Amino acid sequence: MGISVKEIVTGRKTFFITPDTSLIPESYLEDYFALGYECYFVENDKRIKIEKKVDVILSLFRDVILFFNIDYSIPDLDWNTYIKSVVDSLGNRASIGILYTKRQSKEEKSRLEHRFLYDMGVQCGCIQLEYQKKQNFELIEKILYANQAQGRRKNIRALCTNACTFTCNHSGMTFTGILQDISLSHFSIISPDKRFTVQLYEKISDFHFNIRGFMFRSDAVLIMERPLEYQSLMVFAFVTSTGANGLDQRINQLLIPNIYKLMSATCSNLLNQLYTRIEDHGVGELEEFDDNI
Repeated sequence: MGISVKEIVTGRKTFFITPDTSLIPESYLEDYFALGYECYFVENDKRIKIEKKVDVILSLFRDVILFFNIDYSIPDLDWNTYIKSVVDSLGNRASIGILYTKRQSKEEKSRLEHRFLYDMGVQCGCIQLEYQKKQNFELIEKILYANQAQGRRKNIRALCTNACTFTCNHSGMTFTGILQDISLSHFSIISPDKRFTVQLYEKISDFHFNIRGFMFRSDAVLIMERPLEYQSLMVFAFVTSTGANGLDQRINQLLIPNIYKLMSATCSNLLNQLYTRIEDHGVGELEEFDDNI
């Protein structure tokens, strides 16, 4: 099952460019995902220059926030000059923020903030990270909230591949199929069989899910059905064992890293294909990229 590029790029996304993972561990991204923020790290490597990676991201995604770690040293790259060029070229098309480690004096911090906030017009602020990484989680969370990094979504959905399946029993029959997408609150499927007829707001007990090897069970209620050419798109809301909306707490905590990995793998796969494309042909080739990966 192919995933549409248009679907992948939909929604507001935040990219941390060359982050200091000793201060912002990658595990934080899963926790931000649980709060409704879709965040990714963009690491530096020898194959593709970081400037080219940023070009790909800005060419592909229409609603992004970029946070540059200006303390990461890259030969022949001056962050001041480069970030100014990005801000000048983008205008209001993307939001830029600055990350840096704690400075020794208030004067140095003040000069840095003046340079980026007032001279360059950086919109998302200059964030001074603490040496204690636990303090940085809340600091980044506040910045994401202040810059409306959630967008319009309360729960982020991960697009699914053939490795995401479901099984359920209904009307004395067993049905199996592939998930279209999944979040911590909902999932959608294409009706697996004409005999799979579910009434709106009907609860189906004991769906069995396999998300790339992670298996769990949950009840679910049909909340929307949209007819397609030959089948139907069915959207279900998870229901806990006590009848409340959502997943049981234990399953919810286990599912968070698995959904994030699924979502991150899809985005990374797309970006890696495009990095290879520009390595061979240049950024101009992105406009002709196939709409499915």
